[in-house]
Amino acid sequence: MSLTQWLKTGSVKTRTPVTPGLPDPADCISTQDALIVQTANDAVDTVVSAPSRKRKRGDYINYNEETRAKIARYAVDNGVARASRKFTSDLGRKVSETTIRSMRDTYVKLKKKVGTELATLPHSPRGNPLLLGDLDTKVQDWIRKVRINGGVINARIVMAAAEAIVTKFARHRLERYGGHITITNTFAKSLLRRMGFVKRKGTKAVKHLPNDFDDIRQEYISKINNVREKHNIPDTLIINWDQTGCQLVPGGDWTMEKEGTQQISISGLDDKRQITLLLAVSMSGDLLPPQLIYPGKTDRCLPKGVDFPSTWDVTCTETHWSNEDTMMQFVNKVIVPYVDEIRDSMPLNNSTTQKAIAIFDVFKAHRGERLLNLLKDNDIVPLFVPAACTDRLQPLDLSVNREYKEQLKSHFHDWYSAEVIHQINEQEDSTGEIAPDNVVVNMRTSVLKPIHANWIVSSHNKMSTRKDLIQLGFRKAGLL
Repeated sequence: MSLTQWLKTGSVKTRTPVTPGLPDPADCISTQDALIVQTANDAVDTVVSAPSRKRKRGDYINYNEETRAKIARYAVDNGVARASRKFTSDLGRKVSETTIRSMRDTYVKLKKKVGTELATLPHSPRGNPLLLGDLDTKVQDWIRKVRINGGVINARIVMAAAEAIVTKFARHRLERYGGHITITNTFAKSLLRRMGFVKRKGTKAVKHLPNDFDDIRQEYISKINNVREKHNIPDTLIINWDQTGCQLVPGGDWTMEKEGTQQISISGLDDKRQITLLLAVSMSGDLLPPQLIYPGKTDRCLPKGVDFPSTWDVTCTETHWSNEDTMMQFVNKVIVPYVDEIRDSMPLNNSTTQKAIAIFDVFKAHRGERLLNLLKDNDIVPLFVPAACTDRLQPLDLSVNREYKEQLKSHFHDWYSAEVIHQINEQEDSTGEIAPDNVVVNMRTSVLKPIHANWIVSSHNKMSTRKDLIQLGFRKAGLL
């Protein structure tokens, strides 16, 4: 058969386009089934190809306050319909009767309230009402003055200042009406955005889990369980420790800066002052005494007048970072006494030979030969958290560290709020306004250091009762 004859005989079969996911009519056995399937396909195609019925938003026109007042006043004197015709002609665009009616009603209410004719008719406020009402302006004024004087600006400080101003200026109103205002982090960030502040964040290396993380995790858990079972180690002698930076002024990774600013020239804006806090916990839920490392070369850098518990290890290094010497000191003063105390409480046949486990990350200060030998000499088996996996396998990182810092932030919040109230009381003039000079809360290191130390003592005492939270970290790491 030639190509021409083949084409004339209709041997070329065309297939009807089919909607993806629906059956093909050509695959049906009977003609009736094919007709049903084709009808269904056509119906689906009609729905999918139908144009959207969503109405296009109209072109809204904003009138200035003077024009709004003229339109409303004319409508009061001559009626809405006549005003619509007149101003449609005068302005060269349609001015609807609905718009004029709304302007007229607002004009009449304001005129009745003021008692005279209005030269301007302001627009109605948009959005939700402000949480603090007229006090919102006072909070903004305070923030601007703190900013001008070189103070720290972040959400935590805004929350504390707002709470203080509400307590000072609205306490009687709240007591009278039985109300309560909760100042949240969301409110603080919203206020800063309204003031034109934007987030600025320092660049950090992105954390990536190893590709074989599941295998690493399983090996890590198996290693700890094998040592535990081999030496019959109780939960009280499975210890995890970890260092964490502790800022004197909590601000997180974000700082606030005026939008469009090219350079941050205020030294106090991004407060880097911090110490190293070394925490240790046991799998049984015990919170051991901490180590605090302050920046400095001698003991003169330590906070004055603070009654630290005698079991705490408070020391200093030039950079406030842990090193092998501070780790040796911590193990000798905190870990070994704790392990010996647990051993002394055990039956006599196990007390002298009972081994313990210390779990920590592969930080340089933890890998020194002197430290590892010290642990082994005290029958403490050192086990490392796999590198680049601490946020998933370090018990302290998974529960206690975050909550501990939240406690410190809460203390800072209460203290800052009280300081703001004190300054308002000291500097308030006869009109009830805050005086513009010297409004920044004193946050020099010499002032904050002892206050911050007392916050740590208080937070540690509170966290020591949270056995469930401590054990949660071991559970999340797959160890409990």
